[in-house]
Amino acid sequence: MSPFTPPYNLIMKLLPRAFGALLFGLLLSCGSQDEQFETPYDTFRVHQEAIKEGDLDLLWKTYSLAYRDQQVRASWRRQWREMPNEKTTALLRREISEEEIINDQIAYLLFDPTTLESERQSPFFYFIRESEGWKITTHLDSTFHQALERAIEQGEYKLPESF
Repeated sequence: MSPFTPPYNLIMKLLPRAFGALLFGLLLSCGSQDEQFETPYDTFRVHQEAIKEGDLDLLWKTYSLAYRDQQVRASWRRQWREMPNEKTTALLRREISEEEIINDQIAYLLFDPTTLESERQSPFFYFIRESEGWKITTHLDSTFHQALERAIEQGEYKLPESF
């Protein structure tokens, strides 16, 4: 046996540890939450990039299951494809003034009103956390409303005085 050949016992001793470390690393990298949707801001950033690039498949993934269930995908795609350039430019101008993660289930982004297309446009994006991460939902989402009501009851969130 050559002095440069590692002894069999040493290899057998280190092999399970190396395999365990490799397996642990793989498990960490295979989390169920997609990094693209790790925070509401990340989801919004992906949403804006999808609008900019015209990537409707990625844009679709930024929305919650409840939102997607309310849409006929073919009609939704046609609406986005036919959207005037001025409208997409206006959507891309939105800037966040506040990110509020209410609890581990719901959150919202508040946009700077000066970056919105009109005064009638909602200054909010609502989010719900799903298995893939934070997804954009609508104010009509009953799951969002139920989670918000629970958050208020449990003291996790207080409605602004103006409501």
